[in-house]
Amino acid sequence: MAKDSSFDIVSEPDMAEVQNAVDQTRREVAQRYDFRGQDVAVDLDGKAGTITLEAPGGMVMEALERLLSERMAKRDVSLRYLDVPAQAEPLSHDRARKAIVLRRGLDADKAKEIQKAVKALGLKVDAQVQGDAVRVSAKSKDDLQGVIRALRERDFGVELSYTNYR
Repeated sequence: MAKDSSFDIVSEPDMAEVQNAVDQTRREVAQRYDFRGQDVAVDLDGKAGTITLEAPGGMVMEALERLLSERMAKRDVSLRYLDVPAQAEPLSHDRARKAIVLRRGLDADKAKEIQKAVKALGLKVDAQVQGDAVRVSAKSKDDLQGVIRALRERDFGVELSYTNYR
């Protein structure tokens, strides 16, 4: 009896790379001339899934946000994981705060849409929604690789990652 192979389709950023991007942002803020003398803070709360930027409002906040985005992209963390508010929350003394939320997991509608797309491929695979992930299993690993190729070509509005490949 052949054993089924499977993988999970999830929407989870690599938290180690997110941490590295935040650390690189902090180091560059300490080195760059345009941030010198500015009270700037970049904090990552891994459990809550938020990155908090605190800086003087206006151009300094925009530069800090752009710097974080560049470091994320350089570390191969998709910017689709970041839910950036349009406006910074004003604080006292012309300071501002932005709480950037890391998007994690698939909502039920997206999971069903992905499941439907996998079934529409016509391959001999089984797709099941399991919480905030979609588990795809098949007897043939070639079919599973075909599913991954097909899903990478489509845009579901969220960043997809493939884990637990067995």
